[in-house]
Amino acid sequence: MACFTEIGITEQLLNQLQLIQNAAAKSIMGKYKHDHLENDLKKLHWLDVRKRIIFKISLLAYKSINGLAPLYMQELFRYAHHGHVLKLIVPQVNTKYGHRSFSYVGPTLFNRLPESVTFSENVDIFKSAMKTYLFDLSVVDVERLTK
Repeated sequence: MACFTEIGITEQLLNQLQLIQNAAAKSIMGKYKHDHLENDLKKLHWLDVRKRIIFKISLLAYKSINGLAPLYMQELFRYAHHGHVLKLIVPQVNTKYGHRSFSYVGPTLFNRLPESVTFSENVDIFKSAMKTYLFDLSVVDVERLTK
């Protein structure tokens, strides 16, 4: 999968969105404009913008795989057996912007998640496991997950 800039959002826009989220967190936590956030996002149980994007794409993929999304989304996902491992088929892209499509990004990202997350029994367990997994990722790990 491509990094964030290749799936349709620029680094500048990501940074602007992060600044907005930081300002909202500071407001809620009663901090001033120039105060440091430290662990305030974690205290609020908020994922930063990049992790939130990964969370939302993964949640849509999980719902599609488990029959909880509209049929047209469910049809985008197919399983392939690689030995004893069950992975989603990532379609080949033939257009300039094909790697930005959900049918490409969803399976690619979902295949990179640990089994402890992907084999969750229901949506609530998936959300909890996914959020815990993402909170523990470093910036480098997030970039590695999206490349």
